[in-house]
Amino acid sequence: MSMLDIHAQALDRISAAHHEFLLRYKASAEIVYGIVEGKEDPMFYRGLIERSLPDGWDVELISAGCKDNVLKAAQAFDWTRFSSKRICFFVDRDLSDLIQDIPLTAENLYVTDNYSIENDAVNFGAFKRILEEALNISGLRPEESDTIEGRFAAALASFRKAMTPIMVQILIWRSEGKRPCLNDIRPKDFFMFQNGTIQLRATFASTQSRLQIAADSVCLPTASEADLAKAQVRFDEKQGTERLIRGKYLLWFMVEMALDIHRSIASIVARFTSPPKVRISLGIGNVMVILAPRVRCPKSLNDFLNHNYIQYIRERSLLWAPAEPST
Repeated sequence: MSMLDIHAQALDRISAAHHEFLLRYKASAEIVYGIVEGKEDPMFYRGLIERSLPDGWDVELISAGCKDNVLKAAQAFDWTRFSSKRICFFVDRDLSDLIQDIPLTAENLYVTDNYSIENDAVNFGAFKRILEEALNISGLRPEESDTIEGRFAAALASFRKAMTPIMVQILIWRSEGKRPCLNDIRPKDFFMFQNGTIQLRATFASTQSRLQIAADSVCLPTASEADLAKAQVRFDEKQGTERLIRGKYLLWFMVEMALDIHRSIASIVARFTSPPKVRISLGIGNVMVILAPRVRCPKSLNDFLNHNYIQYIRERSLLWAPAEPST
């Protein structure tokens, strides 16, 4: 066995993310550490975390690649050597509430409230900021903002409703141990936007047609009507339509809805005669960069940060405080 093979096996045992942490770790530095799932997750988490840290403190975030790798990294730590409040782990809830998955419980493990951290970004507050600050639809009067908010809310509700059967089918596949590539299921195949509204394309108006193309996209069979009905009940019990639509699908909706509002603004807000020149080009490829600074920190995450990083910083400041001079 070559030294490269030995090194690869060692990395596999301790986890690549844990190894990366050891390379970056500085015991005396004013840094807290986090291990997240995907390569884009640091864009969301870094800003939210930095806002909670005192001046002089920084956060180092390491992408593990997937949830299993984050959990594997957590298991690799020797917590007699490191503070568990200084090193935290962040994972998406996904469909774990509905699947016999690895229990997601630890004081320094944050699990998103909804399907993923992206779900918390898809709301009208963030959407309006994108319209104003990226697409230059600025100076909206209250009644104009209300009109756009109404269209956004109606379109989002329609999108979630139409995507629910697909998420139910994904739940069945996952419950059976199958791991379809969810990026291969593309909402853009199903929907079209016009004048601030969303519609299903005629070809995919029926639930069965959407399920079939989703199944074909990942080379898996559709479930029976009976199994779909049972899974739908479980999905509904967890408020799945509101909470468990995949975050990346919702991001796609957000981008396309914003672009359609910009394109159609003259027919939605009378005082616009044409779409204003955009300040920042918006697309699914850069939406994370644009959206991340405009997302509010969920209460659950704020509480988690206070319980871990902020408490660690307080305890360390007391421990390292200079001794008072004797009198």
